[in-house]
Amino acid sequence: MRIAIVTPTNKLTGGVEIFNRDISKMLVEKGHEVDIISKELLPEIPKGNLEPVVGDHFNQINKEKPYDVVLCNGEFGYAVEHPCAVNVFHGNYYGYARSVQDLVSSEVTQERLAKAEMQKVSAEGKYVVTVSNSSRSQLEEFGIKVDGVINNSVDTSIFSPQNLGIEDYALAISRGRYYEKGFDVISRLAEKGITIRVFGDQQINSSNIQNMGRVNNEVLAKEYNQARILLFPSRFEGGSLTTLEAMACGCPLITTPTGYGPEIQKVIPNFVAETFDEFMAKYLLVTNERSRYSKEALEYFNQFHNPDDFKLNWVSLFEGI
Repeated sequence: MRIAIVTPTNKLTGGVEIFNRDISKMLVEKGHEVDIISKELLPEIPKGNLEPVVGDHFNQINKEKPYDVVLCNGEFGYAVEHPCAVNVFHGNYYGYARSVQDLVSSEVTQERLAKAEMQKVSAEGKYVVTVSNSSRSQLEEFGIKVDGVINNSVDTSIFSPQNLGIEDYALAISRGRYYEKGFDVISRLAEKGITIRVFGDQQINSSNIQNMGRVNNEVLAKEYNQARILLFPSRFEGGSLTTLEAMACGCPLITTPTGYGPEIQKVIPNFVAETFDEFMAKYLLVTNERSRYSKEALEYFNQFHNPDDFKLNWVSLFEGI
């Protein structure tokens, strides 16, 4: 089969790009041909919305040499025309806008709601998949029919237990806006005396914070294996790969009830906190029993985010649509 992935970019190293990489790899291993259609293929980058231009570019390529299936990331299915189109939503702008509207200007919220309307148009006539049950609820509340949920996974050839010695620091890993990703909470936790290594694009001034910048996956895997815990106080997620990477390495975590948080909370309640005081209390509880919670984290990953299940579900969808 010839399969196209329509997506914003093929150059960054965020969650969507990692998803594209993993999907492409497993489809190629099954003997399929995969092309990435993104802004990098455009003859000229538009000044306005990128989504319709990338979609139209796909339509032109598809006319010359048709694809059997196209996978569209979020609103990048907006202009895509194809009888066998899958639209995957890693998050959604409707849930994003509502979750953080008190932290941003009304103009930013309106911009996000406009993107939500674009996502609704993008989903029309496509088989819609999302990566978490919480995203499914938000999409359906906004009026987008969801056909299925396929939980994300991670590459366990990179993220797995390494039996390294545990060192006395916590991790914070994220790329994005300060308040939306909860870096203010990370700063407050540091003020309480917790040593934290921050990986991402934020710089936080604190004697207890080591700003490490952005590093490759192999370095992160080692960090997950050595850290006492991952602190991930994001205020909105569709289905964070960061939490899955940590659990695949046997690293305990504390996150919020967003993305995979509500599902994790049902099985390991001490991994989810809703207030700062709860974050602090659960940090102490989990790190004091790190070995126990490391085992629970890995077991949870293997049960609910198993890479074999991820591959089977996606390959079956592509080959059966």
